[in-house]
Amino acid sequence: MQIAQSVIILLLTTECILAGKHGQRSRKKSKSKVPDKHGTDQSKQIEDMFRAHSYELSIRPKVEGQITKVGLGVMIESITDVSEKNMDFTLTLCLHETWVDPRLRFSSGGKGDSIVLPSRLIDKIWVPDIYIVGSKNSFIHKTTVNNVVLRLYSNGTIYYSVKITSTVACQMNLYNFPLDLESCSLTFQSLGYNNKEVVMEWVGGKDINDLFFDPGLVTSMPKFRLIHHQFLASNQSDSASYNAENKSSLQVMFELKRYPLSFFLQSYFPAMSMVTLAGLGMWIDPRSVPARVALGVTSVLTIATIITGMKSSLPKVSYLTAMDIYLWVCFLFVFATVLQFCALNYFMKRQQNRKARIHRTSAKTSFESWRKKICCFSDDPAALDIFFRLGYFITFLLFNVVYWVYYVILTYHDV
Repeated sequence: MQIAQSVIILLLTTECILAGKHGQRSRKKSKSKVPDKHGTDQSKQIEDMFRAHSYELSIRPKVEGQITKVGLGVMIESITDVSEKNMDFTLTLCLHETWVDPRLRFSSGGKGDSIVLPSRLIDKIWVPDIYIVGSKNSFIHKTTVNNVVLRLYSNGTIYYSVKITSTVACQMNLYNFPLDLESCSLTFQSLGYNNKEVVMEWVGGKDINDLFFDPGLVTSMPKFRLIHHQFLASNQSDSASYNAENKSSLQVMFELKRYPLSFFLQSYFPAMSMVTLAGLGMWIDPRSVPARVALGVTSVLTIATIITGMKSSLPKVSYLTAMDIYLWVCFLFVFATVLQFCALNYFMKRQQNRKARIHRTSAKTSFESWRKKICCFSDDPAALDIFFRLGYFITFLLFNVVYWVYYVILTYHDV
């Protein structure tokens, strides 16, 4: 009886084991029959190519066996700042690059001739080593994801786009500041390849609507207005490299005209006011010494403060700007009123301390005669004060006429 029970248990155990193996085989077969819904035929071809390590990242693509042509397009979103003190300008732009890589061709199968590669595959593909010449600081935007996209077409054409913000050096000429016209450039160049390996060329339109995402944001900048732009292509000699190779270079030139109104209200108008106020102080009675001295010293200190404030906002250049000339001339005019009162006070004291009046003789020198007729200058302090009042305002008026005619009309140049 016990033997019969053991045989039955053994048969049941064997049947369970066979049933389990059969179930596993059926599950494997069912899984193998379920198609993979992730990815497309195009993406699978690209994935298989990288898995097989048939693409070499360090080798540039060669079309017809020679030069790699890279098309470059720029879409500027904004020019946020043009700084005279730092000699640079900051802009946000989308850089579009296109080239052909025959190694990345794939069969579309009639379901679309392009795919967008994920970011993990972009690092495995050769990308032109283009950089911005003179860039002080640059970064790629990452909101909400990395602003880098690469679209691959079935014929091997690659469309690469990246959004960056860059601060670029701009060597400004401030001789006519703030009535100046500045020229800044945005230059792109290959970092490692010469013009026999990689050649860049502009693609797309060159109109202001093609260059700027919103022309209104650029033409209405707070300190400058864009009056002209120009696209240039050239071969730059990289003299800093070991063999001084020529490299392909693309450049966009910007002509920027400054708005002088804000500087007029901040510097010119206060300086004019101080000169006028110091001149009006000469109508105060010369015997009111505290009033005239206080007014003269206050005007001098105010002009000095204006000059110091303006110089702190500008780079330390080795030449005088147009504003420097105007402010320093105003300083000399205001300081002249203090010197005039010192001379006037000296003549007044000498007249008061004179004990006896000396009669003038008829034999006068020619210089004294000319001085009395033309300048109305004599030992009388009142005559000196009247002469300086008229000469002060007439000279300042002539200076303003010459200054504004020269800097606004003679040196005015527009494009």
